[in-house]
Amino acid sequence: MAEERVHPRNVLFLLGTNQLRGSYARSLSLLQRVPSDRFHYSVVSQNAIPGCQNFPKGIEVRVTGKLSGPFLGRISQYFLLREIEESPPELIDVQHRRMLPTGVWLSRRLGVPYVVTVHDYLRDRETFAVDPTFCRRVIAVSESVRAELLDRTKLSESLVDVIPTGVAVPPDESLCQVLSGERPPVIGTCGPLEPDRGLTDFLQAAAATKTHFPETLYLIAGSGPEEKNLRKLARSLGLADSITFLPNLTEFAPALLAMDIFVLPSLKQGLGSTMLDAMARGIPVIGTESGGVFSVVSHGKTGILVPPQDQTAITDAICGLLADRPHAQKLGEAARIRVSEKFHVDSMVEATCKLYGSILQAEHPTIATS
Repeated sequence: MAEERVHPRNVLFLLGTNQLRGSYARSLSLLQRVPSDRFHYSVVSQNAIPGCQNFPKGIEVRVTGKLSGPFLGRISQYFLLREIEESPPELIDVQHRRMLPTGVWLSRRLGVPYVVTVHDYLRDRETFAVDPTFCRRVIAVSESVRAELLDRTKLSESLVDVIPTGVAVPPDESLCQVLSGERPPVIGTCGPLEPDRGLTDFLQAAAATKTHFPETLYLIAGSGPEEKNLRKLARSLGLADSITFLPNLTEFAPALLAMDIFVLPSLKQGLGSTMLDAMARGIPVIGTESGGVFSVVSHGKTGILVPPQDQTAITDAICGLLADRPHAQKLGEAARIRVSEKFHVDSMVEATCKLYGSILQAEHPTIATS
């Protein structure tokens, strides 16, 4: 008897933003790596997706603007519903809570379940509620984000799962040795240029470090509302000739390739996926003792931890690594092993597929999901 063919299950993927940041990179990793023979993605984004032509064959992408607006948003939602209701999804994956109202609205009208991912902490006075009928899981990227979410909301513990962000680990032969002495060392950071990212502390520490290691160069990769202020501060600190801003990247990999030390100075951090990318490349990292960073960095073993908003501590950490380069290189090697074992992109993808499968199996227990 011929084995019955199992068709891939349809998942509608609501992409929240195409701004270069960790949450967007996580979403793209899922789109690029979830096995197409198990799940078929249809993607809805409010903006054009750079590089979408490189997605695996068969992924459908719709760009639908104004989904978050109070009036035009509802009109856009109706048009979107008309486009997808002839071939409706079996599950909706809301990749950012900004898209949650659209996800809930579609879920109710299509009568299909949804999941939503929470990448960072709720803002002050921000509310977060789910539809008890159709929400099957809330995914937090770290235990810290999960704990804060449970503390701030009325969600049940059984509803909130942790699936840590995972990153690709480059092969050994593609890596360059950090702090090799062949060129001036480069200290850098990546991410959105926003007030809570601690970037003024990074610049102050850079200026203090320069008095001890004048040949050192600095790099800030990313864009955001604080760019103008940060450039002005860099000039006032005498860093104009030592620092490079890279605001127009489509990915952070080129910036990371130039770095010898990565600094994550955030005041509060859900996990730190760009820091994971740096660690995966064997780059020694300095992170603040904030939120999900604790689940990644073990102080003195896989990186250095410093208090948030402590410019002196950041300076001391940078100077310590520059003064003891063999120790810095060992930290980078240990960090690479840590990411490979605990935060590999394959683990994130498989955990997501397992979650999809369990939800769909519960909805349709007679249909196989893998």
